[in-house]
This record gives sequence, structure tokens and C-alpha cells, in this order.
Amino acid sequence: MEEALLLRRIREEFPNVTWTSHRYLTHGWDHAVLILDEALVFRAPRAARANRDALANEARLLRHLQPRVDVGIPDYVYESADGSFAGYGLLAGRELDVATFSGLSDTARERIAEQLAAFLTTVHETPKSVARECDVSEQDPRKDHEDLVRDVETLVLPRLASHEVEVIRAFLTELAAEVKPTRPAALVHGDLAGEHILWDADRRQVNIIDFGDRSIGDPALDFAGLLAYGQRFAQCVADQYRGPKDERKLWRAQLYFRRMALESMVYALQGYPCTFEEGYAEFRARFRV
Repeated sequence: MEEALLLRRIREEFPNVTWTSHRYLTHGWDHAVLILDEALVFRAPRAARANRDALANEARLLRHLQPRVDVGIPDYVYESADGSFAGYGLLAGRELDVATFSGLSDTARERIAEQLAAFLTTVHETPKSVARECDVSEQDPRKDHEDLVRDVETLVLPRLASHEVEVIRAFLTELAAEVKPTRPAALVHGDLAGEHILWDADRRQVNIIDFGDRSIGDPALDFAGLLAYGQRFAQCVADQYRGPKDERKLWRAQLYFRRMALESMVYALQGYPCTFEEGYAEFRARFRV
């Protein structure tokens, strides 16, 4: 939904909502986002073919999680009648990118690890029946892997040097061995990376946003993004995690962390708002080539 249309729809649907300034965020992949007076956030799916109930289902799931988690999560208090957009009170905090994380004290990092571990424990222990009632999709690991292999082979490998191609093909073979449809699955956030983790330093509080990629999948997925902060931090979160027992969780998270670099290159070549160069830099760093 374009900026002017979303502003008009908010005025029409919620006449009691007033504001003097707004910011329209353009860097999101799946949603248009408006921030009103740095107090309210309104989101609208970008794709015209998006499930019209997606935001309503997200709101239902978050209302289930709200009293069960200690971190802040969106509380949708405004939902349009047709489900095309919804709004919640802005969650405080700075995006926890690697640079921000690097500048934090050990005490702050420990606090963040503790809160993330508790959050992931609660999310992953959410009954799948609850997730399904909120229309959370279930991943198909084998199909997802086949799609990735096809896209990497056709789009990415022709652009790389021969030694890089060999590294990627060896990795895809290693990854295929971990693609098991019988692996226990759980509700996952699905995109727990720095741009979706906010650190409110004043309240020493973690806030988590953007549950648009929620699914029923491998819990290790939610540890992959944490590896951007280093193995030690991810291990600290894993040590405090009380969810499903899994000794190979961080091993698979490492695989997913590297897979994300390949996905970034694929997405760039498919027209998503990222660049091939960014994905390639991630690939070089994470595969150490």
C-alpha cells in the first residue's frame, strides 16, 4: 500500500487517531510501514495477493503470546475492517545490529541473552494447535531445500569463481543431510535478526518486532541470526534456553546462518530490496573464502 493511500485509510478507518508527523519506511521487504508521531506503527502487506487475513492472524497469535513472554512484542490495537493494515504502539529501543551490540557492556549482553532465551523457550513451546488456529504455515524442509538448490544453481553460481562454486556445492550437500521432514518442529519467529531485535537501554528491555515470517519449523532457525553476534553469545542464549532438547541445535543454526548468505544473493537477483554485493560479502565472510 502506498504512503498516501495508507495515510488516507488510517484517517477514514480510525478518525480518533491524529498525528502531526509521520515517517514512511521503504526498506521493508513484505510490508509498508508508517510511524505516526513516533508513537504508533501501522503495517500493510506490500503484495496485492497477500493473504487478507495474515495481519489478523498475526495479531491473534501475538495476543496469545503477550501474557506469556517478558519481552515486548507488538500489541495490535488497530485492525482495519478488511484486514489490509493494522497498527500498534511503537516499541522503544534501538535496532540491535552488530555495531550496536559490539558497543554494549557485558552486563547488557547477558541481560539480552537471558531475555532472548526465555522468549524463544516460550515461543517454541507454544502448542502447534494454537499456531494452526492462527493459520501459521508449516515449512516443507525438503521442498525449501530443492528450491534453494535450483535458484542457487541457475542464478548465483554462474556469477562466481570456480573455487567459490565448489565451496557452495559442498555446503549444499552438507545442508541436504540435515533436511529431514521427520525432525521435530515448533512455532518459530522465522527472522530473528538484528533489525527485528530492539534493545531499550533505559529499561534494559528487549523488544521483538515483525512476526511476518512466523511458521512451524526447525527451532534452530531462531538461533541462526544470533550467530551474527558471535558463537559465544549464541551459546549463551542456548545454555539458558529451556525449549525442546536438541544437542545439534547450534550446529544446524550455523548451517542456516551460512545459508542466509546464499538466500540473500538469490533474493537480490529475484528483485527484492537488497543487493547482490551485500549477499556476496556475507557469503565471503561466513564461508571464509
